[in-house]
Amino acid sequence: MSRFDTVTIAAHQAAINFASTLYMIPLSICMSLTILVGFESGSGRLKDARQYSIMGIGSAAALSLLTALVLLFAGNSVAGLYSDEPEVITLIQHFLIYAIFFQISDAIATPTQGVLRGYKDVNPAFIICFAAYWVIGLPTGFLLATYTDMGAYGYWIGLITGLAIGAILLLSRLVKVQRSFSVQSVDITG
Repeated sequence: MSRFDTVTIAAHQAAINFASTLYMIPLSICMSLTILVGFESGSGRLKDARQYSIMGIGSAAALSLLTALVLLFAGNSVAGLYSDEPEVITLIQHFLIYAIFFQISDAIATPTQGVLRGYKDVNPAFIICFAAYWVIGLPTGFLLATYTDMGAYGYWIGLITGLAIGAILLLSRLVKVQRSFSVQSVDITG
């Protein structure tokens, strides 16, 4: 983003700062899920671990939709917290619209990572996130920002793309892990 003008950098920084503050909600749920799922799966209560994972991921997604409404309808007020210059405020509002989409992906991916940690399945999650963010997201953003007319918005689309792909892959990994634990449970008890 440093190659863009001062207004763009200021607006980007303000929007990403507010979005990062909102990210604390799914991050907190993620940490709780790691403990809850780890405890329940370690105790052999796989049904409870699964229910906690559904409740946690669902709660994070619902809260992200709620915060999306706040950003949609109060974006001007949020932008006004960071600047009093109309040009900067307008650009912050635009970036906050993009932030809605990546925060929804974050609200799914982050708690899912917590659940996977609870199941002690961390290496595949690392590889998924590395590939989604660094191999897909960042290059996509760079290409869109550099070789299209999107400019700074290209980076945000790259961020959204990487986070969305990460969320989908992490959820699919979680389904696989939970099925594996179910089969192991049947083998032990059956």
